[in-house]
Amino acid sequence: MNPQGSRRIHIVGGPGSGKTTLARKVAIFLQAPFVELDVVGYENGSGAERPMEVRLTDIHRIAVQPSWVTEGIFLGWTDELFKTADQVVWLDLPWRLVGWRIFIRHIRAELRGNNRHPGWMKLYRFMQWSRSYYISTAAVQDVVPDTDIGETRVITEKYLAAFQDKLARCASPAQVKAYIEEFSPAHPK
Repeated sequence: MNPQGSRRIHIVGGPGSGKTTLARKVAIFLQAPFVELDVVGYENGSGAERPMEVRLTDIHRIAVQPSWVTEGIFLGWTDELFKTADQVVWLDLPWRLVGWRIFIRHIRAELRGNNRHPGWMKLYRFMQWSRSYYISTAAVQDVVPDTDIGETRVITEKYLAAFQDKLARCASPAQVKAYIEEFSPAHPK
């Protein structure tokens, strides 16, 4: 699918995959609103979970707009975004790369003093959970509407099967770069 014709793009992937970075770049190219779904799901993006009815209302407000770029790890309650998106981008990068990114991101945020998840124990627990997301081969369960996140890469892959006709999968930094370059005015349509 040619992303140049897309005006509503939903980006999904595991922790550290580059969802926010890619979404911001694509939103600039499209001159479209950018929404970080952590802010929809949690108070201030990292606090208490927001009530389901509030999240679903916010998702609907986004989905009915003519142009948007959203990103998040969330499945289930974001189903309307998957259905109304012109394109779904799955950042499916390897654990060894994203684990390093998570570690570096945490260090930089600590040094700047703006870490939304401060502390080394939080980093340790998040790294453990993230590793499990990427490498778990546990039996696939179905995603239910009130599911918070895709618990594993395998669950995410199963969920995305319904959207194959509009799915762009990037499994390496080179593929992400190529995807971004497709938005360039110099890129042939």
